[in-house]
Amino acid sequence: MISIDIVQMIGNLSKSFIPVQSLVSALGYLLGILMVMSGLARLKKIHKHSQERVIVPICFIIGGAVLIYLPTSLEVVSNTFFGTSSALQYTEYNPYDIYSAMRVVIQTAGLIWFVRGTVLLVRASSPDEKHGVKGFVFICAGILAMNFEYTMSALDTAVAYLMTLTK
Repeated sequence: MISIDIVQMIGNLSKSFIPVQSLVSALGYLLGILMVMSGLARLKKIHKHSQERVIVPICFIIGGAVLIYLPTSLEVVSNTFFGTSSALQYTEYNPYDIYSAMRVVIQTAGLIWFVRGTVLLVRASSPDEKHGVKGFVFICAGILAMNFEYTMSALDTAVAYLMTLTK
């Protein structure tokens, strides 16, 4: 009889998510290059026809730079919110420990959300797009998911403080 072990299943899934993180980072890099090139092309078009807004190509260039320097961007944001030197500065990875495996799964989702949020936020700079708030929420969720342990620690401290107020 074959026994199904959920911990082993999540461990195997998390082992396959480590290359997915590299793939998402590479996709973010390529999207960043495309955004910078698109921003420069739009800036050149504005130079010829001065009726469009300058903020749109500048947002494309800045968003592209964030995606090109994705690891550095994540480190800066993690330092700003949590005071750590790296988003990947956790304990060693053991795929068959449920906490390590779930950490990798959540961090992969956070990386995907950060890239998606950046793309949505940059596209919202165009006058006809309305996904700016959605992009900002994806960026915040991605940052919190990539720093999952620190997010849980902050929530635990906040709940403990609220519990002391109710006594």
